[in-house]
Amino acid sequence: MANYQTDQIFQNTQPIRTDDDPEEIVDLAGFQVTKAELFAHTREPAITIWDSRIKFNMACLRRFPGVTHIQILIHPEQKRLIIRPCDPDAPDSLRWAKGGGEKELATRDLLCKIFAAKVFDLMGWDKQYRYKMLGKPATYNNEVLFLFKLNDFELFVASGKKRASYLPGEWRDYFGVPVEQHEEAYKIDLASGYISTDKV
Repeated sequence: MANYQTDQIFQNTQPIRTDDDPEEIVDLAGFQVTKAELFAHTREPAITIWDSRIKFNMACLRRFPGVTHIQILIHPEQKRLIIRPCDPDAPDSLRWAKGGGEKELATRDLLCKIFAAKVFDLMGWDKQYRYKMLGKPATYNNEVLFLFKLNDFELFVASGKKRASYLPGEWRDYFGVPVEQHEEAYKIDLASGYISTDKV
């Protein structure tokens, strides 16, 4: 779901005029949409995956007010993970939040050794680290979802009381996705390759 002004601008890759200089023409070809992971994002919706558990942050929960249960969908080839709000009684529903009803929702760890092992194996990740991905809102047939691209991760290393984070090395050579590919990179089709996870 493109609800950012930048997405609206980047949908049009034709030359546009700037407000400051009506004579100046800007061509977006060759520009890259800078990855959000390159900026501070402590309040952005995110998922963190350890070798035995996963956790969604409060920013995720706030995107789905009152939702206590979700389904997790994985696209193994595209390496994408989707949150899909669902009823508590829906098949393969997962309780991703504590509270509900009159109590305020809070984050909770989802213990999932088998699921985490499968994700780590799929991604070729090192089990001594944890991996954090930012989420983006998305829609499918008017259904509101949340999309995480597993390739766009931040890696965390714990060393004593200190904690360091690292981004994929290949990001050093570019800022983000080319404008022409940016919107396409966040389109989803649940009928194509997504599978529902087993209960975590």
